[in-house]
Amino acid sequence: MSLSEKAKELALAVKDTEEYKNLTSAQTRVKLDPAASQLIEELQKVQESLQASQGEGKEISPDQIQHYQTLESQAHANLTLTNLLKAQQAFSEIMNQVNQSITQELF
Repeated sequence: MSLSEKAKELALAVKDTEEYKNLTSAQTRVKLDPAASQLIEELQKVQESLQASQGEGKEISPDQIQHYQTLESQAHANLTLTNLLKAQQAFSEIMNQVNQSITQELF
């Protein structure tokens, strides 16, 4: 079996985990929740704007920071988004375990 085939086999095994299924389900629920979708979109735009300002050496105003923190608080209060965050964290842990297993076998 080739390396590419083994990688596909691993991907299928990952897709079969509860963590992956929970993640895709949570992502779908976000897409179906207009308030959650809009909040994520706005939060990402503000994050990008703040990062661009920092990258250009511009000072970020207290109002910009407050606006970001407000959006972040709203995101944490949104059940759909908190479920997505939990699912992302659980999936990330699984992927870290997979990477650790691969690394251990390499060295």
